[in-house]
Amino acid sequence: GAGGAGTGGAGMGAAGGAGGAGGTSYADAGSFDMSNQMNGTAVGAAGIAVLAQNSGAAALVQQSVNVQANLTVGP
Repeated sequence: GAGGAGTGGAGMGAAGGAGGAGGTSYADAGSFDMSNQMNGTAVGAAGIAVLAQNSGAAALVQQSVNVQANLTVGP
């Protein structure tokens, strides 16, 4: 008798080529100066003087002044 019909295998394309190399990345942070000066600030300050200095990045300064007065009333 006649032989059976042959079945061909499924064809498959080749894998894609590798991607190109990435570009060059460059970043410049620039210059940052955090200097802070207080020259002659408290000269001649009378009474209650409060001086605060803070040169930190995103820094906060909390100040408080308490005064106690003792009064004598009467003869």
